[in-house]
Amino acid sequence: MSDTTTTVDRAKRGRSGSVILTDRRCGKRVANRTKIYDRRCPGLYVSIIPAGVATLSFKFTDPGTGKQRSTTLGIFNPETFTVEHARSRVYALKALDPAALVNQLR
Repeated sequence: MSDTTTTVDRAKRGRSGSVILTDRRCGKRVANRTKIYDRRCPGLYVSIIPAGVATLSFKFTDPGTGKQRSTTLGIFNPETFTVEHARSRVYALKALDPAALVNQLR
């Protein structure tokens, strides 16, 4: 009897999974559009396009409809809008009442 092990190459996954998002990671160039989810702040993710633009967004469940929605928080800029700015914005949004959250994002 032989032991066979099947391994899955993580590089073939459609997204990068969740990692601790950093400013340096947001500034990297990519060959294809990439979404990277933040492990420290659930719901926060960055979408990076090949042109080098990184957009920070927040994904949440709309309490009224039960559907997932996302909203853009801002475009990454190391001088004016960093990952820490986005995290603090997400924490502030999560502190709101669920109904107020949807109204705030409209």
